[in-house]
Amino acid sequence: MKRIKTTMKRSQSVKLLVMGAVCLGCTGYGAWQVWSRIPERAREYETYREALAVFDELTEIRVELQLDLTPEQAAAYTRAESTLAQFKDEKPQPPSKYDSLINFWVWFVGGAAGLPFVALPFWRYRHGGWVLEEDGRLRSPKGAEYPPDDVVDIDMTTWRGLINPQASNKTTWQARLVLKDGTSEVMDDYLWEGVAGIIAHYAHRFHPTVWAEDGEPIEEGVRKASEALSAGDASKD
Repeated sequence: MKRIKTTMKRSQSVKLLVMGAVCLGCTGYGAWQVWSRIPERAREYETYREALAVFDELTEIRVELQLDLTPEQAAAYTRAESTLAQFKDEKPQPPSKYDSLINFWVWFVGGAAGLPFVALPFWRYRHGGWVLEEDGRLRSPKGAEYPPDDVVDIDMTTWRGLINPQASNKTTWQARLVLKDGTSEVMDDYLWEGVAGIIAHYAHRFHPTVWAEDGEPIEEGVRKASEALSAGDASKD
């Protein structure tokens, strides 16, 4: 028997990486807003407010009271006028008292909270995907190992929706390994590239009249399995 090793499907890896990039972007944007842009906006508004107050005060002295400005006042007037000219296109507004809270909790914390969920699959499956060794030993993505005798059956009821056409779209990608201790392991072809080869191995081993060696369905065997499933469901009703 040839060794079969699966890997996470490229589409899944790309999706997780895109989600990670979005989370990092949200976290970075929140951090920039809270610790850089919002304080900067507050400083700009304070600078504008002070310059406007000086400009209005000295304009009143110079224009309305018709008084000459002292050299110090003239210099202050020029500085105020120059500062106001920097904001002629858009007057700065003070940040809302909720701006920091919203950007911290929604963007920074929200983005950071999503990162563990993106990293978790890579950590959980750090041992690699499913591996079927030449001697029949099976290793799961979580690192558990099963000798050949530990696997006692495989449930192909939902696989491709052939035996059970009513199966949900999600389960048509899945087959369930039955272990001798009564537990089971789901093998998902949607997540793992090459897992169909391992499913085919067990399907032919335990149900040779239904599934060929390459995993393709045997028409007569699938028909009988489907009829047996329908009869079993009818007897339960």
